[in-house]
Amino acid sequence: MKTDSLKYAAAGLTALLVLPTGALAQEGDCVSEGNRNTRSAEVEFSLAASRTDTRPQEERYQRALEKLEENWSLPEVPARSYLLAANAYLELRDLVGADSMLTTLVEVAPQCEEQAQRMRFNAWVDHFNAGIEALRQGDSPTALERFETANVINRDARSLAYAGQIHQQSGDEAKATELYEMALEAGGDDAIVRTASINLASLKQQTGDVEGALEIYEEYSSANPDDVLGRLNFAIALMNAEREDEAQAIFSELMSRDDLTFNQWSQVGIGLYRAQNFARAAEAFERAYELNPHNKETLENLANAHYQAERYEELLPLAEELVERYPLERVPFNLVANAHRELGSSDRALELLERRDAMPVEILRSQLTPMEGNVYSIDGEAMARTAEAGTTLTIPVTLVDEDGADVMTESLELTVPTEGEVAAFSLQLETEAQIAGFRYGVPAS
Repeated sequence: MKTDSLKYAAAGLTALLVLPTGALAQEGDCVSEGNRNTRSAEVEFSLAASRTDTRPQEERYQRALEKLEENWSLPEVPARSYLLAANAYLELRDLVGADSMLTTLVEVAPQCEEQAQRMRFNAWVDHFNAGIEALRQGDSPTALERFETANVINRDARSLAYAGQIHQQSGDEAKATELYEMALEAGGDDAIVRTASINLASLKQQTGDVEGALEIYEEYSSANPDDVLGRLNFAIALMNAEREDEAQAIFSELMSRDDLTFNQWSQVGIGLYRAQNFARAAEAFERAYELNPHNKETLENLANAHYQAERYEELLPLAEELVERYPLERVPFNLVANAHRELGSSDRALELLERRDAMPVEILRSQLTPMEGNVYSIDGEAMARTAEAGTTLTIPVTLVDEDGADVMTESLELTVPTEGEVAAFSLQLETEAQIAGFRYGVPAS
Protein backbone atom coordinates (compact mmCIF):
# COMPACT_ATOMS: atom_id res chain seq x y z
CA MET A 1 0.00 0.00 0.00
CA LYS A 2 1.54 3.27 -1.06
CA THR A 3 1.15 6.33 1.13
CA ASP A 4 3.70 8.60 -0.52
CA SER A 5 0.86 10.67 -1.94
CA LEU A 6 0.26 12.15 1.49
CA LYS A 7 3.58 14.00 1.53
CA TYR A 8 3.42 17.32 -0.20
CA ALA A 9 5.91 19.50 -1.98
CA ALA A 10 5.92 23.16 -1.11
CA ALA A 11 4.83 24.40 -4.54
CA GLY A 12 5.63 24.26 -8.22
CA LEU A 13 9.21 25.10 -9.17
CA THR A 14 8.52 28.65 -10.32
CA ALA A 15 11.08 31.46 -10.43
CA LEU A 16 10.00 35.01 -9.62
CA LEU A 17 10.70 38.39 -11.20
CA VAL A 18 12.53 41.22 -9.44
CA LEU A 19 10.38 44.21 -8.56
CA PRO A 20 11.58 47.70 -9.56
CA THR A 21 13.26 49.58 -6.73
CA GLY A 22 14.19 53.22 -6.18
CA ALA A 23 17.60 54.32 -7.47
CA LEU A 24 20.20 55.62 -5.05
CA ALA A 25 20.82 59.35 -4.67
CA GLN A 26 17.86 60.17 -6.90
CA GLU A 27 14.44 61.64 -6.44
CA GLY A 28 11.97 59.11 -5.15
CA ASP A 29 14.00 57.74 -2.25
CA CYS A 30 12.04 57.69 1.00
CA VAL A 31 14.65 59.92 2.69
CA SER A 32 16.93 62.45 1.00
CA GLU A 33 18.53 64.66 3.62
CA GLY A 34 22.03 63.73 4.71
CA ASN A 35 25.40 65.19 5.62
CA ARG A 36 28.95 65.19 4.35
CA ASN A 37 29.36 61.50 5.22
CA THR A 38 26.29 60.41 3.25
CA ARG A 39 27.45 62.55 0.33
CA SER A 40 30.90 60.93 0.46
CA ALA A 41 29.24 57.50 0.48
CA GLU A 42 27.15 58.49 -2.56
CA VAL A 43 30.36 59.42 -4.39
CA GLU A 44 31.68 55.91 -3.71
CA PHE A 45 28.46 54.43 -5.10
CA SER A 46 28.79 56.56 -8.24
CA LEU A 47 32.38 55.45 -8.73
CA ALA A 48 31.36 51.82 -8.24
CA ALA A 49 28.88 52.24 -11.09
CA SER A 50 31.49 53.83 -13.37
CA ARG A 51 33.04 51.67 -16.05
CA THR A 52 36.27 53.66 -15.92
CA ASP A 53 36.90 53.33 -12.19
CA THR A 54 40.10 51.43 -11.42
CA ARG A 55 39.06 50.17 -8.00
CA PRO A 56 36.99 46.97 -7.53
CA GLN A 57 33.30 47.59 -6.81
CA GLU A 58 33.55 45.74 -3.50
CA GLU A 59 36.19 48.19 -2.35
CA ARG A 60 33.96 51.14 -3.22
CA TYR A 61 31.05 49.72 -1.21
CA GLN A 62 33.35 49.04 1.72
CA ARG A 63 34.67 52.61 1.53
CA ALA A 64 31.05 53.86 1.49
CA LEU A 65 30.39 51.94 4.70
CA GLU A 66 33.51 53.41 6.27
CA LYS A 67 32.25 56.92 5.46
CA LEU A 68 28.83 56.13 6.93
CA GLU A 69 30.31 54.65 10.11
CA GLU A 70 31.30 58.20 11.13
CA ASN A 71 27.59 58.95 11.48
CA TRP A 72 26.85 56.18 13.98
CA SER A 73 28.32 58.18 16.86
CA LEU A 74 26.31 61.31 16.10
CA PRO A 75 23.54 62.35 18.53
CA GLU A 76 21.10 62.31 15.62
CA VAL A 77 21.92 59.99 12.73
CA PRO A 78 20.51 61.04 9.32
CA ALA A 79 18.03 58.36 8.25
CA ARG A 80 19.59 58.31 4.78
CA SER A 81 22.69 56.79 6.40
CA TYR A 82 20.76 53.56 7.05
CA LEU A 83 19.35 53.47 3.52
CA LEU A 84 22.81 53.87 1.97
CA ALA A 85 24.40 51.40 4.38
CA ALA A 86 21.70 48.82 3.59
CA ASN A 87 22.45 49.16 -0.13
CA ALA A 88 26.19 48.82 0.49
CA TYR A 89 25.66 45.66 2.53
CA LEU A 90 23.38 44.25 -0.19
CA GLU A 91 26.02 44.89 -2.84
CA LEU A 92 28.57 43.15 -0.60
CA ARG A 93 26.11 40.23 -0.19
CA ASP A 94 26.08 40.75 3.58
CA LEU A 95 22.39 40.09 4.17
CA VAL A 96 22.71 40.17 7.95
CA GLY A 97 24.13 43.69 7.79
CA ALA A 98 21.50 44.77 5.26
CA ASP A 99 18.71 43.32 7.40
CA SER A 100 19.94 45.29 10.43
CA MET A 101 20.17 48.57 8.50
CA LEU A 102 16.73 48.18 6.89
CA THR A 103 15.13 47.35 10.24
CA THR A 104 16.64 50.47 11.79
CA LEU A 105 15.70 52.58 8.76
CA VAL A 106 12.00 51.74 9.12
CA GLU A 107 12.15 52.36 12.88
CA VAL A 108 13.52 55.91 12.45
CA ALA A 109 11.73 56.68 9.19
CA PRO A 110 8.40 54.78 8.94
CA GLN A 111 7.76 56.32 5.52
CA CYS A 112 10.58 54.08 4.23
CA GLU A 113 8.72 50.83 4.93
CA GLU A 114 7.59 50.32 1.31
CA GLN A 115 11.04 51.02 -0.19
CA ALA A 116 12.73 48.85 2.44
CA GLN A 117 10.38 45.97 1.59
CA ARG A 118 11.14 46.32 -2.14
CA MET A 119 14.84 46.15 -1.35
CA ARG A 120 14.32 43.09 0.85
CA PHE A 121 12.25 41.37 -1.83
CA ASN A 122 14.77 42.02 -4.61
CA ALA A 123 17.60 40.66 -2.46
CA TRP A 124 15.44 37.68 -1.46
CA VAL A 125 14.25 36.79 -4.94
CA ASP A 126 17.75 36.29 -6.36
CA HIS A 127 18.51 33.66 -3.72
CA PHE A 128 15.03 32.15 -3.99
CA ASN A 129 15.39 31.72 -7.75
CA ALA A 130 18.84 30.17 -7.27
CA GLY A 131 17.30 27.75 -4.77
CA ILE A 132 14.57 26.78 -7.24
CA GLU A 133 17.17 26.14 -9.93
CA ALA A 134 19.22 24.00 -7.54
CA LEU A 135 16.11 21.94 -6.77
CA ARG A 136 15.51 21.47 -10.49
CA GLN A 137 19.05 20.11 -10.72
CA GLY A 138 18.46 17.78 -7.76
CA ASP A 139 21.00 19.64 -5.60
CA SER A 140 19.17 19.83 -2.26
CA PRO A 141 22.16 21.05 -0.15
CA THR A 142 22.72 24.06 -2.42
CA ALA A 143 18.99 24.72 -2.58
CA LEU A 144 18.77 24.70 1.21
CA GLU A 145 21.70 27.10 1.50
CA ARG A 146 20.04 29.49 -0.95
CA PHE A 147 16.62 29.35 0.72
CA GLU A 148 18.08 29.89 4.18
CA THR A 149 20.13 32.83 2.91
CA ALA A 150 16.96 34.27 1.38
CA ASN A 151 15.18 33.88 4.71
CA VAL A 152 17.73 36.16 6.39
CA ILE A 153 16.65 39.22 4.42
CA ASN A 154 12.95 38.46 3.89
CA ARG A 155 10.62 36.15 5.82
CA ASP A 156 8.67 34.87 2.83
CA ALA A 157 6.51 31.76 3.25
CA ARG A 158 7.80 30.29 -0.02
CA SER A 159 11.48 30.07 0.89
CA LEU A 160 10.58 29.13 4.47
CA ALA A 161 8.38 26.24 3.33
CA TYR A 162 10.91 24.98 0.77
CA ALA A 163 13.66 25.03 3.41
CA GLY A 164 11.32 23.26 5.83
CA GLN A 165 10.59 20.55 3.29
CA ILE A 166 14.30 19.90 2.67
CA HIS A 167 14.95 19.67 6.41
CA GLN A 168 11.97 17.31 6.76
CA GLN A 169 13.27 15.07 3.98
CA SER A 170 16.69 14.93 5.65
CA GLY A 171 15.18 13.94 9.00
CA ASP A 172 15.64 17.23 10.87
CA GLU A 173 12.06 17.38 12.10
CA ALA A 174 12.66 20.09 14.73
CA LYS A 175 14.06 22.55 12.18
CA ALA A 176 11.35 21.67 9.68
CA THR A 177 8.69 22.34 12.31
CA GLU A 178 10.21 25.72 13.12
CA LEU A 179 10.30 26.75 9.46
CA TYR A 180 6.74 25.59 8.73
CA GLU A 181 5.49 27.59 11.72
CA MET A 182 7.32 30.66 10.41
CA ALA A 183 5.82 30.10 6.96
CA LEU A 184 2.30 29.98 8.40
CA GLU A 185 2.99 33.14 10.38
CA ALA A 186 4.19 34.88 7.20
CA GLY A 187 1.13 33.69 5.25
CA GLY A 188 0.60 34.45 1.58
CA ASP A 189 0.28 31.97 -1.28
CA ASP A 190 -2.57 29.47 -0.76
CA ALA A 191 -0.52 26.50 -1.96
CA ILE A 192 2.27 27.35 0.47
CA VAL A 193 -0.10 27.74 3.41
CA ARG A 194 -1.69 24.42 2.49
CA THR A 195 1.64 22.65 2.32
CA ALA A 196 3.01 24.16 5.51
CA SER A 197 -0.19 23.32 7.38
CA ILE A 198 -0.33 19.70 6.24
CA ASN A 199 3.37 18.98 6.69
CA LEU A 200 3.55 20.74 10.07
CA ALA A 201 0.54 18.83 11.35
CA SER A 202 2.05 15.59 10.06
CA LEU A 203 5.27 16.31 11.96
CA LYS A 204 3.32 17.02 15.14
CA GLN A 205 1.51 13.72 14.78
CA GLN A 206 4.81 11.88 14.35
CA THR A 207 6.12 13.39 17.59
CA GLY A 208 2.96 12.46 19.50
CA ASP A 209 1.40 15.93 19.59
CA VAL A 210 -2.01 14.72 18.42
CA GLU A 211 -3.88 17.73 19.77
CA GLY A 212 -1.43 20.14 18.14
CA ALA A 213 -1.87 18.40 14.79
CA LEU A 214 -5.63 18.39 15.19
CA GLU A 215 -5.68 22.12 15.91
CA ILE A 216 -3.77 22.86 12.68
CA TYR A 217 -5.93 20.57 10.55
CA GLU A 218 -9.13 21.96 12.05
CA GLU A 219 -8.07 25.57 11.48
CA TYR A 220 -7.01 24.88 7.89
CA SER A 221 -10.07 22.78 7.09
CA SER A 222 -12.42 25.43 8.50
CA ALA A 223 -10.75 28.14 6.40
CA ASN A 224 -10.70 25.95 3.27
CA PRO A 225 -13.85 23.77 3.36
CA ASP A 226 -13.62 22.89 -0.35
CA ASP A 227 -10.08 21.50 -0.06
CA VAL A 228 -10.52 17.73 -0.18
CA LEU A 229 -7.03 17.08 1.12
CA GLY A 230 -7.56 19.43 4.07
CA ARG A 231 -10.82 17.71 5.00
CA LEU A 232 -9.23 14.30 4.60
CA ASN A 233 -6.30 15.06 6.85
CA PHE A 234 -8.64 16.61 9.41
CA ALA A 235 -10.58 13.33 9.47
CA ILE A 236 -7.40 11.30 9.96
CA ALA A 237 -6.35 13.60 12.81
CA LEU A 238 -9.75 13.12 14.43
CA MET A 239 -9.27 9.35 14.19
CA ASN A 240 -5.88 9.67 15.90
CA ALA A 241 -7.53 11.72 18.63
CA GLU A 242 -10.13 8.94 19.07
CA ARG A 243 -12.94 11.21 17.85
CA GLU A 244 -14.16 8.55 15.46
CA ASP A 245 -17.74 9.78 15.03
CA GLU A 246 -16.55 13.19 13.80
CA ALA A 247 -14.00 11.54 11.52
CA GLN A 248 -16.54 9.20 9.99
CA ALA A 249 -18.86 12.16 9.34
CA ILE A 250 -16.13 13.80 7.23
CA PHE A 251 -15.37 10.53 5.44
CA SER A 252 -19.09 10.16 4.65
CA GLU A 253 -19.19 13.73 3.38
CA LEU A 254 -16.24 13.06 1.06
CA MET A 255 -17.66 9.76 -0.15
CA SER A 256 -20.96 11.41 -1.05
CA ARG A 257 -19.33 13.83 -3.46
CA ASP A 258 -19.46 13.30 -7.21
CA ASP A 259 -17.00 16.01 -8.27
CA LEU A 260 -13.69 14.53 -7.11
CA THR A 261 -10.81 13.97 -9.49
CA PHE A 262 -8.79 10.78 -9.90
CA ASN A 263 -6.09 12.11 -7.56
CA GLN A 264 -8.63 13.22 -4.97
CA TRP A 265 -10.38 9.86 -4.90
CA SER A 266 -6.95 8.25 -4.51
CA GLN A 267 -6.21 10.56 -1.57
CA VAL A 268 -9.53 9.72 0.07
CA GLY A 269 -8.82 6.01 -0.38
CA ILE A 270 -5.37 6.34 1.15
CA GLY A 271 -6.81 8.27 4.10
CA LEU A 272 -9.48 5.65 4.73
CA TYR A 273 -6.94 2.86 4.39
CA ARG A 274 -4.68 4.56 6.93
CA ALA A 275 -7.70 4.81 9.22
CA GLN A 276 -8.11 1.03 8.70
CA ASN A 277 -11.54 1.57 7.21
CA PHE A 278 -10.76 -0.88 4.42
CA ALA A 279 -14.27 -1.36 3.03
CA ARG A 280 -14.79 2.35 2.45
CA ALA A 281 -11.20 2.70 1.22
CA ALA A 282 -12.07 0.13 -1.44
CA GLU A 283 -15.08 2.25 -2.44
CA ALA A 284 -12.86 5.32 -2.87
CA PHE A 285 -10.23 3.39 -4.83
CA GLU A 286 -13.02 1.96 -6.99
CA ARG A 287 -14.03 5.50 -7.92
CA ALA A 288 -10.40 6.30 -8.80
CA TYR A 289 -10.17 3.04 -10.75
CA GLU A 290 -13.26 3.99 -12.77
CA LEU A 291 -11.52 7.22 -13.79
CA ASN A 292 -8.26 5.47 -14.74
CA PRO A 293 -8.35 1.65 -14.78
CA HIS A 294 -4.85 1.53 -16.27
CA ASN A 295 -3.00 3.08 -13.32
CA LYS A 296 -0.89 0.44 -11.56
CA GLU A 297 -0.93 2.00 -8.07
CA THR A 298 -4.72 2.37 -8.14
CA LEU A 299 -5.24 -1.27 -9.09
CA GLU A 300 -2.80 -2.36 -6.36
CA ASN A 301 -4.47 -0.17 -3.75
CA LEU A 302 -7.94 -1.37 -4.67
CA ALA A 303 -6.85 -5.01 -4.53
CA ASN A 304 -5.14 -4.51 -1.16
CA ALA A 305 -8.19 -2.75 0.28
CA HIS A 306 -10.45 -5.66 -0.74
CA TYR A 307 -7.92 -8.11 0.73
CA GLN A 308 -7.82 -6.26 4.06
CA ALA A 309 -11.63 -6.10 4.08
CA GLU A 310 -11.73 -9.87 3.37
CA ARG A 311 -13.73 -9.32 0.20
CA TYR A 312 -12.21 -12.19 -1.71
CA GLU A 313 -14.76 -12.38 -4.53
CA GLU A 314 -14.11 -8.71 -5.35
CA LEU A 315 -10.37 -9.22 -4.91
CA LEU A 316 -10.00 -12.19 -7.27
CA PRO A 317 -10.50 -10.49 -10.69
CA LEU A 318 -8.34 -7.54 -9.63
CA ALA A 319 -5.50 -9.75 -8.43
CA GLU A 320 -5.71 -11.79 -11.64
CA GLU A 321 -5.49 -8.55 -13.64
CA LEU A 322 -2.37 -7.59 -11.68
CA VAL A 323 -0.76 -10.97 -12.41
CA GLU A 324 -1.54 -10.58 -16.10
CA ARG A 325 -0.14 -7.04 -16.31
CA TYR A 326 2.86 -7.54 -14.00
CA PRO A 327 3.77 -11.25 -14.14
CA LEU A 328 7.13 -10.87 -12.38
CA GLU A 329 5.88 -9.47 -9.06
CA ARG A 330 5.20 -11.67 -6.02
CA VAL A 331 2.45 -9.65 -4.31
CA PRO A 332 -0.17 -10.13 -7.06
CA PHE A 333 0.48 -13.90 -7.06
CA ASN A 334 0.09 -13.95 -3.28
CA LEU A 335 -3.16 -12.00 -3.46
CA VAL A 336 -4.76 -14.16 -6.12
CA ALA A 337 -3.59 -17.38 -4.42
CA ASN A 338 -5.06 -16.23 -1.10
CA ALA A 339 -8.32 -15.31 -2.81
CA HIS A 340 -8.60 -18.78 -4.40
CA ARG A 341 -7.75 -20.45 -1.10
CA GLU A 342 -10.39 -18.48 0.80
CA LEU A 343 -12.93 -19.25 -1.92
CA GLY A 344 -12.20 -22.97 -1.67
CA SER A 345 -9.90 -23.47 -4.71
CA SER A 346 -6.76 -24.78 -2.99
CA ASP A 347 -5.47 -26.53 -6.12
CA ARG A 348 -5.61 -23.30 -8.10
CA ALA A 349 -3.89 -21.46 -5.26
CA LEU A 350 -1.06 -24.01 -5.25
CA GLU A 351 -0.68 -23.73 -9.02
CA LEU A 352 -0.28 -19.98 -8.78
CA LEU A 353 2.29 -20.21 -6.00
CA GLU A 354 4.29 -22.66 -8.13
CA ARG A 355 4.20 -20.13 -10.98
CA ARG A 356 5.38 -17.46 -8.57
CA ASP A 357 8.31 -19.55 -7.38
CA ALA A 358 9.32 -20.33 -10.98
CA MET A 359 9.79 -16.67 -11.92
CA PRO A 360 13.23 -16.10 -13.51
CA VAL A 361 13.52 -12.70 -11.82
CA GLU A 362 11.38 -10.73 -9.40
CA ILE A 363 10.45 -7.11 -10.12
CA LEU A 364 10.05 -4.77 -7.17
CA ARG A 365 8.33 -1.39 -7.02
CA SER A 366 7.86 -0.90 -10.74
CA GLN A 367 6.24 2.41 -11.58
CA LEU A 368 5.52 4.79 -14.43
CA THR A 369 6.65 8.41 -14.09
CA PRO A 370 5.91 11.20 -16.61
CA MET A 371 9.04 13.23 -17.39
CA GLU A 372 9.62 16.44 -19.35
CA GLY A 373 9.47 16.47 -23.14
CA ASN A 374 6.88 13.72 -23.73
CA VAL A 375 9.15 11.18 -22.01
CA TYR A 376 7.86 8.47 -19.68
CA SER A 377 10.15 6.52 -17.37
CA ILE A 378 9.56 2.95 -16.18
CA ASP A 379 11.60 2.43 -13.02
CA GLY A 380 11.98 -0.36 -10.51
CA GLU A 381 14.30 -2.94 -9.02
CA ALA A 382 15.01 -6.57 -9.78
CA MET A 383 16.09 -9.62 -7.76
CA ALA A 384 17.30 -12.96 -9.07
CA ARG A 385 15.01 -15.96 -8.68
CA THR A 386 15.50 -18.93 -11.00
CA ALA A 387 17.57 -17.16 -13.67
CA GLU A 388 21.36 -17.35 -13.47
CA ALA A 389 23.15 -14.21 -12.28
CA GLY A 390 24.62 -12.22 -15.16
CA THR A 391 22.03 -13.44 -17.63
CA THR A 392 20.45 -10.72 -19.76
CA LEU A 393 16.67 -10.94 -19.98
CA THR A 394 14.60 -9.13 -22.61
CA ILE A 395 11.30 -7.95 -21.12
CA PRO A 396 8.67 -6.28 -23.34
CA VAL A 397 7.22 -3.10 -21.81
CA THR A 398 4.05 -1.54 -23.26
CA LEU A 399 2.56 1.90 -22.72
CA VAL A 400 -1.23 2.24 -22.97
CA ASP A 401 -3.42 5.31 -23.48
CA GLU A 402 -6.58 6.42 -21.67
CA ASP A 403 -8.67 3.96 -23.70
CA GLY A 404 -6.36 1.07 -22.86
CA ALA A 405 -5.02 0.88 -26.42
CA ASP A 406 -1.37 -0.06 -26.90
CA VAL A 407 0.71 2.99 -27.83
CA MET A 408 4.19 1.49 -28.07
CA THR A 409 6.25 -1.46 -26.89
CA GLU A 410 9.96 -1.35 -26.12
CA SER A 411 12.37 -3.93 -24.72
CA LEU A 412 13.87 -3.63 -21.26
CA GLU A 413 17.27 -5.32 -21.27
CA LEU A 414 17.68 -6.52 -17.68
CA THR A 415 20.85 -8.12 -16.35
CA VAL A 416 20.05 -10.56 -13.54
CA PRO A 417 21.86 -9.48 -10.37
CA THR A 418 23.79 -11.74 -8.02
CA GLU A 419 21.57 -13.75 -5.69
CA GLY A 420 20.54 -11.71 -2.68
CA GLU A 421 21.27 -8.38 -4.38
CA VAL A 422 18.84 -5.83 -5.78
CA ALA A 423 19.53 -4.01 -9.05
CA ALA A 424 17.72 -0.84 -10.11
CA PHE A 425 16.56 -0.41 -13.69
CA SER A 426 15.06 2.38 -15.76
CA LEU A 427 13.56 2.48 -19.25
CA GLN A 428 12.68 5.80 -20.95
CA LEU A 429 10.11 5.96 -23.69
CA GLU A 430 9.10 9.01 -25.71
CA THR A 431 5.66 9.55 -27.22
CA GLU A 432 3.28 12.43 -27.85
CA ALA A 433 0.33 10.23 -26.85
CA GLN A 434 -1.36 10.75 -23.46
CA ILE A 435 -0.22 7.74 -21.45
CA ALA A 436 -2.45 6.32 -18.69
CA GLY A 437 -0.51 3.21 -17.66
CA PHE A 438 1.85 0.42 -18.58
CA ARG A 439 2.28 -3.33 -18.45
CA TYR A 440 5.12 -5.74 -19.15
CA GLY A 441 5.48 -9.37 -20.18
CA VAL A 442 7.66 -12.31 -19.27
CA PRO A 443 11.13 -12.59 -20.82
CA ALA A 444 11.41 -14.40 -24.14
CA SER A 445 12.65 -17.94 -23.59
